[in-house]
Amino acid sequence: MSIVLLDDCGSKFQPISYTTPTPFLITGGLRLVEHWMIRLRSSIGLYLYMSKEESLIHVRRNRLLINKFLNYALRLEEEQPSIAVSACVLPTSSAVNKVMDYVKLGVKVTCGERILVYGPGEIVEDCSLQAINGMWDLIKFNVDLLRETIQLLGKGDVVTIGSRIHSGLYLDTRNGPVAIIGSDLGDAISIKGPALIGPESEVQSFTVIRPGSVIYMQNTVGGEVKNSIMDRESRKPHHGYLGDSYVGKWINLGAGTSVSNLKNTLGPVRYMGHDTGMNKLGPVIGDWVRSGINTSIMTGKAIGPGSQVYGIVTSDIPPFIFYKNYGEPVMSIADRNKMIDIIRRATRDDEDEAALAALIYESTSELRRGIKQIQFRL
Repeated sequence: MSIVLLDDCGSKFQPISYTTPTPFLITGGLRLVEHWMIRLRSSIGLYLYMSKEESLIHVRRNRLLINKFLNYALRLEEEQPSIAVSACVLPTSSAVNKVMDYVKLGVKVTCGERILVYGPGEIVEDCSLQAINGMWDLIKFNVDLLRETIQLLGKGDVVTIGSRIHSGLYLDTRNGPVAIIGSDLGDAISIKGPALIGPESEVQSFTVIRPGSVIYMQNTVGGEVKNSIMDRESRKPHHGYLGDSYVGKWINLGAGTSVSNLKNTLGPVRYMGHDTGMNKLGPVIGDWVRSGINTSIMTGKAIGPGSQVYGIVTSDIPPFIFYKNYGEPVMSIADRNKMIDIIRRATRDDEDEAALAALIYESTSELRRGIKQIQFRL
C-alpha cells in the first residue's frame, strides 16, 4: 500500500509557491511531506507527484530535517495516480489515520468544492479533514501541530540531539515541548515551547525564542522570534522582532529589521486580498530577499523572491524588485543578470538556486509591468 501526495494547491501560497512546491512548505516544525513520513513511518510507501521538470531540483534544494530521525527515502511518482491525497490536507496524526482508511476504500473525499482525497469510488463528504487554504494557515495551525510533532520526535518535554549549548539557557515547557537538534546556542537564551531549533542552526546570545518558533535548518537567529517559521539557510542574526511570519530560504534580515503582526485597529489582517480571519499575522517573505538595516515590514505583506527592501514596507512587493520607502514608496526592477549574480554570492555558488532564480525572473515578468528598471553596481 502507498499514499501519493498531489501538489494541487496552485497559487494560494504565493510568494513562497514561486520557488517551493506545496509538499515542501513548513508548518508545525516540518515540511508537509515530512509530517506524513513521521506519522506513516516506514510501513507505507509515500510518493510525491510533481511535474518531472521541477521534481528533481526541488527535492535537492528542500532538504529534509526528518532524516535525523528516520531512514525514509522520498519517492517520486512519474505518472499522475488514480488515488492521491491533496498536499493541502493538514497532516495531524488523526487526519493521516483517517486518510489511510479512505485510501484503502478508494473513495473520493470532498469538503464542499474542495477535493481532499482523489479516488475512483463513491464521493464522501468529510469536512473534519482540515485543509490549508493559504500561507496564513501555515501560521494559524503552526503552534498546535508543533506540539504534536515534537512529541513524535522524542519522549519528554525537551528533545536535545547533538547540540552545543552554552551557559544561561532558560527553557519553559509549560505550554509545549522544545526540540533542539544539532544546533549551537549562545549564552543567556530564553526558549518557550513549543519551539524547534533545527540542525546546523545558530542562536545568538540573548535571543528570545517564544512559542511557535520554527528555526528549521542551517539558520542564524537573534533578537526576538515568536510563532514564526524560517526555512533553511536564512539569517536573522541581529536584534529586531519577527512574529507570526513565514520566512523562505536564503534570506537575510538586516540589523534592526522588525515586523508588525498586529494592526492598531486590532482588526483582522488581510493577505494578498484574502480575509484570513486572523488578528495576528506578519509578512510572508520569499526566497533570496534581503532587507536593509532598520527596515520595518507591516502586517500581512507579501514580499516576492529576489527582492530587496529598505525603509518601511507598506505594500505587497512583486518578485525581483528594489523597494525603498523613506516617506514615499519607490519600486524599481532589478537587473536580471546582476540579481542572479547576487543570489549566487548569497548561496555560495549554488547553481540550483541560480537556475531557479533565472526561471522565476522570466516567469514573473508580467508582475513587474510598468515598473521602471534600474542598473546598479555590484
